[in-house]
Amino acid sequence: MEKILGKLTTTCRDSYVIVAVGSAGTLLLGLLFYFCLHKPLAAGAADYARQAAQSASKVTQITNFQNAHLNFKEYQAEIDKREKRVRSFLPEDIGQGVFIMSVERLALKNEMQLEMVSPQKLMTDTDKICLPLKVKLTGSYFGLLKFLQGLQNGERLVEVEDMSVTVKGDSLMVDMLLNIYAVPAK
Repeated sequence: MEKILGKLTTTCRDSYVIVAVGSAGTLLLGLLFYFCLHKPLAAGAADYARQAAQSASKVTQITNFQNAHLNFKEYQAEIDKREKRVRSFLPEDIGQGVFIMSVERLALKNEMQLEMVSPQKLMTDTDKICLPLKVKLTGSYFGLLKFLQGLQNGERLVEVEDMSVTVKGDSLMVDMLLNIYAVPAK
């Protein structure tokens, strides 16, 4: 009986070792598979999926553009309309007198008193002309806001380069430097 019991305990110890070595080997092979094969392949698949999504997005943009411009005459009319709008924002001549009259009308419309408009030295660049104008106004806060919104929504591109506001009694005294632009015909 002792002989049988001795063989069983030796066999059990050996089987524990075999099971432990087998489990460790299986775990090691699983980790090797994960880090050497699965993880790089998953990263590659994600990269391919991202590239496919970008390509699909480009195809969608191109298709939308083609669908939006099926009729070439309508497309040309849309381009002409945009060019006309740009030419009105940036005319070929500076049109100083017309612009000053529009500023005066805008000031009167918004209950602002135009104290002074003084054109400064004309600045010419290779592709644009800029005329700075010093403007002095007197009026209310809301009148000034409406005046500035009117400049922004007007037909010409106007840039407010410098502005100072001082309070005098119930009204505001505003000094500003406006730049108007023109693009000469080439």
